[in-house]
Amino acid sequence: MMPAGATAMPEICGFDGDRPAHAPRVLALDTRLPRATPHAQERDHARAMARTALRQALATHLGCAPQALHVSDERGTPPRLGWAAGGATPLDSIGLSISHAPGLTLAAWCPHGAVGVDVQAVPHAAVRADLWQTATLFLAPNQLEMLDGQASDASFLEAFTRCWAAHEAALKCAGLALAEYSPALAARLHGVQAAPLTLPGWAAKGRVAALAWRAVKTPR
Repeated sequence: MMPAGATAMPEICGFDGDRPAHAPRVLALDTRLPRATPHAQERDHARAMARTALRQALATHLGCAPQALHVSDERGTPPRLGWAAGGATPLDSIGLSISHAPGLTLAAWCPHGAVGVDVQAVPHAAVRADLWQTATLFLAPNQLEMLDGQASDASFLEAFTRCWAAHEAALKCAGLALAEYSPALAARLHGVQAAPLTLPGWAAKGRVAALAWRAVKTPR
């Protein structure tokens, strides 16, 4: 493990479906700082690192300099890619998503479609009954069936967090706010694929993450 606050290269997170060249990519960034830092400052640090990493990765993909690209940074809206000085070629088809946890930021991009990424801490101190009530409001029937089959509280908490991360990632991919489950919501999420992410060892303790993307036809 690198010392806290050290600059490290982003690490690629694997997932089931990451082999094709047109598949989304997810970078894990170590955003830990060397000393106690106000939350707002830590958040700004993580946001800046994520956008720098996305510009660098996409510059390689597009064959341009990182400085030629701009990643939007508007609170409450998903990041969008554009040309720093304006450009004739639109970049709207490249989806971006960012998710933060203390000391860890995930930055995802998809070359031909929408993408959503989410990281969650497993709430080990939570009460199973409380999380089950939340699950019945927000999660799909197949997820509820899987959760109901968890024998131990520990396995339930882990499974709930994985389901929740996948749900949040899918909503981000579809550009939707958090909403209770309904057939109408399920219809809007149709075509969104989700997969758990493999986090680097230094980031994985007590955390789970998921990626979601909408399948699109890729250029031949």
